[in-house]
Formats: sequence, structure tokens, C-alpha cells
Amino acid sequence: MNGTEYRMWARLAQREDVPEAGLAAVVDGLLPGDEGFLPGWQEDVFQEALPGLFGRVGERELRDRLIVASPRRIPELIRQGLLGPLDVPAVLRCRPVDGELIAALALHEAHRDLVLGLVGSLGHQDLFEVVLAAERLRPGSDLSRLPVAPEWLVDAVLRRGLGLMAAKLDAFASVNSGARAKGRYWQPSGWPSWNTVGMVLERCPDRWLELARDETLGRVAQHMLLDCVKTEELPDEVLAACVPALVLPEWADLPMPGKSQRLRLQNIARRVNLHPRLKELATATAPLRETAAYCVRTGGLLHTRKLRDLPLHEVVSLAHDLALTSNDAKTLAKVCEVVAQLPRPTAVERPSPYDGPGAPTPKGLLSDDNRVSALAALACNPYLDRRLVSGLLAHLHPAEIRWLRAYDDAVPAWLKDAAAQHKPSPTQQQEVPRLLTDEELDSREDPEAVMQSWLDAVKEHRGSFFDQVEYAVLGSRHRTEALVRQVRAHIVLSYYEQPVAADVLVRVCGDDPARWHAVAEALGSKALGRFDETFGQFIDRMAAQPV
Repeated sequence: MNGTEYRMWARLAQREDVPEAGLAAVVDGLLPGDEGFLPGWQEDVFQEALPGLFGRVGERELRDRLIVASPRRIPELIRQGLLGPLDVPAVLRCRPVDGELIAALALHEAHRDLVLGLVGSLGHQDLFEVVLAAERLRPGSDLSRLPVAPEWLVDAVLRRGLGLMAAKLDAFASVNSGARAKGRYWQPSGWPSWNTVGMVLERCPDRWLELARDETLGRVAQHMLLDCVKTEELPDEVLAACVPALVLPEWADLPMPGKSQRLRLQNIARRVNLHPRLKELATATAPLRETAAYCVRTGGLLHTRKLRDLPLHEVVSLAHDLALTSNDAKTLAKVCEVVAQLPRPTAVERPSPYDGPGAPTPKGLLSDDNRVSALAALACNPYLDRRLVSGLLAHLHPAEIRWLRAYDDAVPAWLKDAAAQHKPSPTQQQEVPRLLTDEELDSREDPEAVMQSWLDAVKEHRGSFFDQVEYAVLGSRHRTEALVRQVRAHIVLSYYEQPVAADVLVRVCGDDPARWHAVAEALGSKALGRFDETFGQFIDRMAAQPV
């Protein structure tokens, strides 16, 4: 159809005085040919004509052709009641089933059985979109009454999601069993990801207790409630009903227990941390303690060689997890001993324009609070001998002692009191160095000595904490060559705000092409050792090149 005549057919489609005998011609005039709609405007005109056409056209073939040509408009036409049960087969042929379509159909009671069937065919990732679409504001919506998804629709979505998750839960053990070799980086696979379904479950607090006790869906509902619902929203009765899922019984017989039972313990501890009331439930205490002991024993988590090879963050994580779950004094004592041997942190006060009023916090001073936070977590466990922790106070950094005095939510009262009464040793009486501005250094008798104290404080440390101190030295006009030589080479060479490295290289290399070539070759190296080399060591190595 010519574009110039198209608007005429659209006007005819919207007129009520066009006889039925002319409707077929109007439809033919509006439907696009094989080439489709003209770009820019024609499809919009067609969409505007659809309500009038569907209100009058009754012939099945014509309606089906209109439906096929307007897949994007179908949910809106269904909501307006212009497409009914007889139109559904054509709708399903031309448009994929999604949340928008199901939500539109759910507005009409005549489609309830169809909607229930469609929901039963969805995957778990599409389920929440059904609820969102049913409650989405539309153009012209009454803002005084927000749309609410029908209760029967939410229930169908929830039961479909729980059923899908239950099937995955049942298959979890078999998915991870078998005689196939497990690689070094193996982890259990197939554990349900129920966050999407959990968002639907959160909306139905009146169903929580019933679902948690359901014979078929109870276990998956328990897992979901523990992982997806805030603890303050869970009544005690519902939380108690979730205890059977707390210890992840599906993980008990997984292969590679050194990995699987460690992950199991980690997830159990996370749940206890999310729901502290679980430790007070008599029904939860026994399985929690028994499972923690099982994980330690079966996974060999406290084997001496295994502990020795654990990365620092893994030691800290294990300490926190056992502090929440274990009641074995020997286990806790061994973990406490390992934590006590963690590297001593350092502390430097690094003022920032984003600092608020008052003194800097202990966390802001310390290079890390791994050791002290793990000791505080263990001290919260009533089965740990308190003397093991209090005896370590003399060996802590002074900023760690301040940490114990400062954080009520992480430190038990008895340990906070012990830290408050602790008399510092000579090494703990040293002041925490503070990074000063050039203006503040101007008033100091020996600015170089002050900056040397900064470098000495972080000498055995790495990471962004150390970087900040090094950049403070490089950026100061009080820096000296002796100070710059102690900064790591890659920090000096990448510092662009001032020509610190360039000035030294020009002096050392001069007009010797061999030395310049050696510098270029060294900077192109990917050897990991170059990150530990100081700038002084780098310059000495370049100066040693034969002239």
C-alpha cells in the first residue's frame, strides 16, 4: 500500500460507521506487505488503529492476521479486554511467553487456567518478572491505588519456583558424585541459586510457616528463608522451623571433603551470623556443634600442614567461622594459636579530606585488622579459654589494643575491659606515625627523619596501605634522594606528577646508549621480582652496566 494512502485506512479503522463489509479491505490496507512497515511512522499509525479494529473485527482469520502483525502491543490489548480466550492460540504462536504476557492474561478470570499452565512452564529466572509486570505502573494508572498482583498468581509463581529449586536440591548430591577425577580447583556445582524465587517468598510472610513445614517443599523453603529473608522479619516460630536446613545436610557426603566441608562450614557460619538467634535455639545447638566438628574432622581443616599452607585470609575466615559454630575447646585453642602467629600489622595515620570530625578510628590506622578481629571473634565463643586471648594483649600492636576498646559490637565485654586495663609494654607505648603535609613538615626540625619514620613503619608491608605512604614521600618537597631510594622502583617509575625518576635516570645513564637500553629492557620485563625491588636497588643495577 502506498504510504500516502496509509493514513486514510487508519482513519477508516477508527470510524464506527464503516460497515462490516468494508472491514476486510481496511485490514488489508493496514497490514504490511512482505517488505514490512515503512520506517519511522507507519507502524505507530497501525498501532493506534488496533483498538478500533479489534473492537469490531470478528472474523477469526482477520483477527489472527492483526495479532501476528502487532506482537509488541498484545499485552496491552489483552489488558484492555480487546483480545479474549479465542485469540490466545494466535497470541501464543506469534509471541514468546514472558512476564508481561502472563501478567496481562492474569487480569481476566477467564484466563486463570491458562495462566497457571504458562507459569508452570517458566524457568526460575523468569518467575519474578511475572510479579513485577503485574504490579508495574502503566500510562494512565490511578496513582492513588498502586497495582497489586493477584494472590493466586503470586502463589502459583512461588510454588513453581519452590518446585524448581527442590528439584535442583534433590539432584545436588548426584551431580557432584561419581568416579570422575576432581581437579585442584574443584568446587561443588549445582547448588540452587534461589535469590530470584526468594524475592517472591519474601512477599508472602503469612505462608512462611506453612511452607517451612511442607513435606515436599519444606526443605527448600527453609534454605530460602535462611538465605533470603532478614532475621528481624523472621518470627521465632518460623526460624525454629528452619533449623533442619541450617547445617546443609545435602553437603555431608560430597567428594573432596577438604574443600566441600570447608565451604559447608563457611555457609553455615554465614547463616548463624545472619540469624544470631539460632545460637539460642535449643533445637539448633546440637546439630550446629555436631556439624562443625564433623566438618573439621572430615575435612582435616586443622591439620598442621594444611594450616601452615593456608593463605592469611583463609586463616582469618576459618577462625571467624569456628568462633560462630564450634563448642570444642581444643579446636578453638588451636585456631587461636594459629591466629596469634599471623603477621603483626602496622599503623600510620593518613589524614584525608573525607575524614569526619574527631580522632581517626583504629580501623583507619591499621594496615589490616585481620588478627585482632579474629581474636575478638574467638573471644565471643564461651567455650574458648579466655586466658589464651588475654595472654596475647602484650603482643598486639597499640592500634589493635585501641581496636578492642572501640568496637562494642565485635568485642565481648570481658575482653574490652581487659584491653582497657591493659598496661602497654615499652613497644606499645610508641606513637603511631602521622603523614604530614609540607606545611606541617616546615615546622619540624628534621623533616627527613619524620618521613623516614613513615617508611620504617610500613617497611614489612605491601598493598595500598604501603602505596599511600610511598606516594606521600614522593609528593613532598622535603623528599631526599636517600628517602626516594627506599621506595619501590615501580612506584617511583610510575609517579608522573613530578620528574623524580626522570631526573635520576638522566644523571645515571647520561649519554651512554647501553645504559639507556638496559633501562628500557628492565622496564619491559614481566618478572614478578621487580615489584619488590627498591628504586635504589634498581638504580644501582642500572649503574653497574658496563660503559
